[in-house]
Amino acid sequence: MSSPDPRPADDPATPGSAIAGDRDFPQYATLGDAAIPGIDWFVEPCWKGQRLLARLEGGLVRLTDAEGQPAETEFGDAAKLLAGAIDADQALIDGSWTGMPFVGVGSPAREWARTVAGKANVRTLPDPASLEKRRAFVAWDLVELDGQVLYDIPYQERRRLLESVVIENPQVRVSPTVRPPLRGWIGAWRADGFTHYVAKSPNSRYRPGEIAPDWLKVSVASEKLPSLLERVFGTRSGRVRRVRRQPE
Repeated sequence: MSSPDPRPADDPATPGSAIAGDRDFPQYATLGDAAIPGIDWFVEPCWKGQRLLARLEGGLVRLTDAEGQPAETEFGDAAKLLAGAIDADQALIDGSWTGMPFVGVGSPAREWARTVAGKANVRTLPDPASLEKRRAFVAWDLVELDGQVLYDIPYQERRRLLESVVIENPQVRVSPTVRPPLRGWIGAWRADGFTHYVAKSPNSRYRPGEIAPDWLKVSVASEKLPSLLERVFGTRSGRVRRVRRQPE
């Protein structure tokens, strides 16, 4: 079963249900277990970094953080990069300003982390992201497009539109998504330093400032992931078949 996550680990703001003035607020995920309700759900790594909403209007990008506060002064580099990487007259994009794309297996940052740990004679490596200075904006949702609010458009369609709007380059990317089964992917994400992944229903709507029950944030450290057959038919204990309860 899943339970609401009132303060997501990578988001400093406590989500609410109201929009204050003209400020932009993101939608938040529910903290879940390893049971994804459907094999048609989209799954992506949870990008550690600064949660940002990027609003393009009049050729300029205005950024707000997870608390709805202006962020373009602090993250001016992100605003400049996005201004030339959004193929639209107006858009609002949800994403993260993060060093994670540059700290995967074999990256210079990861090798430097091993060197630092070796010099300090410790087994635990420092977080490679803390040693990497480069950043990229990773987009994972499209909330508005050319003056149209997309709150009630299913996630699957928002995702398709997002891919058509973002002009990708090394510092502006669209978050990759996969679908179950996840065993191989989760192992790769864990090796690359991700601590969680997010599963999203293809029919999920976008509700700013709210916790979405059909966005599930799950730890990659889960001890055992159910197989596809276990999710569909349940697990066998002795000679009794028990069907796994699905979240309501």
